Amino acid sequence: MEYGLARKALVAALLASAGTVAPQGAMAQEAGEAASSEIIVTAQRREERLQDVPISITAISRDSIRERGLNSLQDLQASVPSLVVAPNGQASRDVMSPSIRGQSASFQGSPAVVVYMNEVPLPAAITLSGQGGPGTFVDLQNIQILAGAQGTLFGRNTTGGAILLTPAKPTDRLEGYLQGGLGNYRMAELEGVINVPLSDRARIRVVAASRDRNGFTRDVNWNKDRDDQHWRMARVGLWLEPVEGVENYTMAYYGKSHSNGSGSIAKSFNTPYFIGLATRPIPVGGGVNLPLGAIAPQFNFCGAGTGPANCSYYNNLITQQQQLGIRKVAHGVDDFASVESWGITNTTDAELNDALKLRNIISYAELKSYYSNDQDGTIAPIYDTGLTALSRTAPRDWYKLFTEELQLQGTGLDGKLTYTVGGFYFKQSPAGRMISYSTNVCGSQNPAACPIGQSEIAVTNESKALYAQATLDLGALTPALDKVRLTGGYRYTWDSVVGTNSSWSYFQLANGTQVQNGCSWKQGTVTDPRTQCAFGATLNSKAPNWTIGLDYRPSDNLLLYAKVTRGYKAGGFNGYAVFETTRTFQPEYVTDYEAGFKSDFNLNGMRGRFNVNGFWMDYKDIQRAAGDFNRATGGNGAVTLNAASAEIKGVEIDAMVRPAEFLEVGGNYSHISAKYKSFVFNSSSGVYDCRSQQLGDLSFANANMTCRPLQYLSPNIFSAYARFSLPIPEKAGKMSLLMSYSWSDRQPTAPLSVETFPNGTPLEPGVLLPSFGLLNATLDWKNVLGQPFDLSLFGTNLTNKEYIITNTGVFQSIGAQSVMYGEPRMYGIRLRVHFGG
Repeated sequence: MEYGLARKALVAALLASAGTVAPQGAMAQEAGEAASSEIIVTAQRREERLQDVPISITAISRDSIRERGLNSLQDLQASVPSLVVAPNGQASRDVMSPSIRGQSASFQGSPAVVVYMNEVPLPAAITLSGQGGPGTFVDLQNIQILAGAQGTLFGRNTTGGAILLTPAKPTDRLEGYLQGGLGNYRMAELEGVINVPLSDRARIRVVAASRDRNGFTRDVNWNKDRDDQHWRMARVGLWLEPVEGVENYTMAYYGKSHSNGSGSIAKSFNTPYFIGLATRPIPVGGGVNLPLGAIAPQFNFCGAGTGPANCSYYNNLITQQQQLGIRKVAHGVDDFASVESWGITNTTDAELNDALKLRNIISYAELKSYYSNDQDGTIAPIYDTGLTALSRTAPRDWYKLFTEELQLQGTGLDGKLTYTVGGFYFKQSPAGRMISYSTNVCGSQNPAACPIGQSEIAVTNESKALYAQATLDLGALTPALDKVRLTGGYRYTWDSVVGTNSSWSYFQLANGTQVQNGCSWKQGTVTDPRTQCAFGATLNSKAPNWTIGLDYRPSDNLLLYAKVTRGYKAGGFNGYAVFETTRTFQPEYVTDYEAGFKSDFNLNGMRGRFNVNGFWMDYKDIQRAAGDFNRATGGNGAVTLNAASAEIKGVEIDAMVRPAEFLEVGGNYSHISAKYKSFVFNSSSGVYDCRSQQLGDLSFANANMTCRPLQYLSPNIFSAYARFSLPIPEKAGKMSLLMSYSWSDRQPTAPLSVETFPNGTPLEPGVLLPSFGLLNATLDWKNVLGQPFDLSLFGTNLTNKEYIITNTGVFQSIGAQSVMYGEPRMYGIRLRVHFGG
């Protein structure tokens, strides 16, 4: 829909609603009150008060989601300690992979932080680290972010944590709302909810939303905006109570998005690396050595191998990008991205008696993703994906997910004992054929002269688990230990990963004929690449997870706790392997020690909250992805290492105080320090390890990376907010102003590289993302002039900060460096018309 048309439709819809909705009193709970009131969470798979749960958890209420304008995972980073959300060097801004306490998804691996919708893990892509599709943040009851290993009670095994998206369920009231928004970059939003009680035993809730926004990066080659947004979503929830004591909730959702891709900004080319590739001698028989560039034109960079090296072509492209600035690009590939996701979940709760509940959760979902990206950010045929028109019809990720979970929840000993036992099954498998077209390294200035790499990867992940967890108030044994609770849990998981891949390259002639160039992982003549270049692998693993903890409540306003948890994350299949020995990678493990307290206080009418926890993690067999190169075949690929062990420790603080009725101040802070205890491995292509002082000091055997910083964490993250209740007449509604500021410290993004050698020579520029701070504000007016209208004015990144959110990190392995910048200043207005409730 065109922007002008969408805007007219939006205004007309709002005016129509205004004429048909009766006036309504103020909501029972204002945003300021919601921030300090109790949120009911399900972090332990049963409903509990947030302050009663003895783990590190951040919960965001429905009102706060709306007030802060949280629309995606990226928006959470400003509100949650130890959370980093970024593309992690991947090809799409839409990825936004979550990392908690330095735990994140490794390339092609299972996520370390799993995103759940309605207690079910969202389907995850393989070639990118995205989970789920667009619109998952619409009409949520709350968002819960659980830090640390969560494998005992939750579906997928994780080492980092879980993000629980809880949809608003049907209620017993006729209610709903229609909301629209307009903003800069021609932003247009529309969102609607209708909740209908069909009878005493049946209720339905229907949700729909759309968002359109022009991009903030202009591609001068293609005359298009990059970094734009266009998505639609719908969700239906049906609640039934067929008989007394039995509840059934079915939720179905659909989301689809499309955009012109991401605005990758070129920063540099590694021209010495290009020259080295082209001039490297290789044996050709008869005792003769020739430069690779003389044999294969695709490696004839800068004219190397045929004459004096002249790299002005690449240097001029970087100069051109510098002149364009950070909001314009000149890509050689017409980027695009498209994601489609849908699913259905059914939850049945049956009260067997007053002390025993049987739960069954079953789900099916699909995720389909297409994309094309110019990751070097220039017209040079380097690090390009989705090269042909076929990319728009050939999905890169297309997976179906089936889960089944059976739970038994019970209580005993006059409520002193609670327990949960159950079994979980998870299977994500290909839903169709997936194809990738790309060029990683080509020395020709003419893309038509470059070989095209084609890859068809399919991965099936299957997991089975049995688990049990119980909490006993030791007061059941002796009154002296009343309110001291012991928690113990155990889970055993069996994982299976089966993967296949066919990877080869070919030259596309002008007449459409394909000339085969060979497999990426073996030598020899290729006539049928789909079979001759195919390989597969299977990895079976199993491991126990466990948790044990103590908590004590000396008063109603103070909870002390300590726990130890063992976490496990499954291994995976490496579809980009260029050696037979690197086709799978093993699981990783973490033992997480935590202690903390949760407190509420009221000092002379000044209410507040102060929660603190500290943690120490023993992290082993760490999955770390890196580029790989097969010198015999010339194949570029990837490898996931399992050689490292590390320790991560830190502290997290969450605080809030209301010094006056009109003012609430709060925030959170996390500090993390981490170091490798050991990271030594054998490199097939050579790496610059901790002993290297300059270029040329390549290490192959026993390469030592122990001195490198850990990825995916910022040493210091903090956010602060102040909410002011503005003095207006009571009959005019409620008005508040929220000001918030967030800071993310600099972040290492590469497993094997740092910016420079000890002597100052550049190594991998840009892998240390600079720190940045963002200022946001929302002016919220509820029940405007006593009518059922809510009006919000919002602004994000008010100082228009220029900050980098990701770096490719392939300067040494592919020869190009590009970055993506965060959103510029965004602002707009939202109007909500509501009824019922």
